[in-house]
Amino acid sequence: MLSFAKENLCLSLFDVGAFMDKTKSSKGKGFKLELHDKNPDAPLSPVYLNLRTPDHPTKPGPLTPEIIMDIATNLYNLSIEKGLEYDCVAGIPQAGTPIAKAFAEVFYLNNKSKIPLLELKKRDQKNREISIVYDNNFSSGYRVLLIDDLITKAGSKFNAIQPIESVGLEVKDVLVLVDREQGGKAELKEKGYNLHSVFPFSKLLALYFEKARIGYDLYNEIVEYLATS
Repeated sequence: MLSFAKENLCLSLFDVGAFMDKTKSSKGKGFKLELHDKNPDAPLSPVYLNLRTPDHPTKPGPLTPEIIMDIATNLYNLSIEKGLEYDCVAGIPQAGTPIAKAFAEVFYLNNKSKIPLLELKKRDQKNREISIVYDNNFSSGYRVLLIDDLITKAGSKFNAIQPIESVGLEVKDVLVLVDREQGGKAELKEKGYNLHSVFPFSKLLALYFEKARIGYDLYNEIVEYLATS
């Protein structure tokens, strides 16, 4: 059962338009996801979560500064609950970048000290290649807490982990708001990384159905899609 605060965040995401069913896709048949890069024949997703801000350079989203701070607060609370240890944080570009910045603000509000923020950027948008905007203040062996909006498969997470580790920094934990429960967590675990999510997608769907945000047919279609993908 979700807490009152988490339930409010879930409903806020829906009400601003972050939850999109297939009727809002370009052809009304569903959405392509990261997993389609390697599996172009995979079924289209009947649902899409747009957890981006309006200033996103390629795919603007609906998230307000207040919702971003709410997301960051929930991620910070989860990091405390899980006892995560880290020396700096980094957001996976581009959706994870504003969330990581807000996370650093929440960290400061709770600890009265700053947490270093490692900036990542996409070097190649098409191939999802990521590089570090390197700062000499980061020392070899620093533990980086990697932050993103959600996970489907783990490809984009590995794309961020590789350049971080290549300069002697360490990644152990990945923190996301939503786990779409489509294999990303297992892929990370297989390589020795831990995924921590605030919401499994199934709980998000159950709440939206319970609160009459989505109907029975759409709920069942999404659940069946997740079970078979």
